[in-house]
Amino acid sequence: MKLILCVDEQGGLAFHNRRQSQDRMVRQDILQLCEGYALWVTPYTARQFDMAEQSLLMVTETGSEHIPEDAYCFLENSDPLPYMAKAGEIVLYHWNRVYPADQRLELPLAGWCCIQQIEFAGFSHEKITREVYKR
Repeated sequence: MKLILCVDEQGGLAFHNRRQSQDRMVRQDILQLCEGYALWVTPYTARQFDMAEQSLLMVTETGSEHIPEDAYCFLENSDPLPYMAKAGEIVLYHWNRVYPADQRLELPLAGWCCIQQIEFAGFSHEKITREVYKR
């Protein structure tokens, strides 16, 4: 599985179980990455995609055990640690800001290698960095 996460400059994931931020350019980039594959999301995450994009989503409330190995999984307000054992790739988007956060990304990236780093302008963020990690 390819695990997709968004963090702020201090590794913040969520605040009071809600996303810190969103950006339509990140959604576009995620859908381009997933082209030809389902994007697995929670009902909460699905709401940030417009109606035309809903058909590209597999919405589930259950954990990673139901997600196929070749699928993409976009997590916003869930602990990514349970998904790590099944993940073969991590796509990490960094916002160029610091937001209030009570949930932080504490991924053990030992054994992971950053194979790609791209910066692009978002719609509501000056700079967004996408990093791709593989085992």
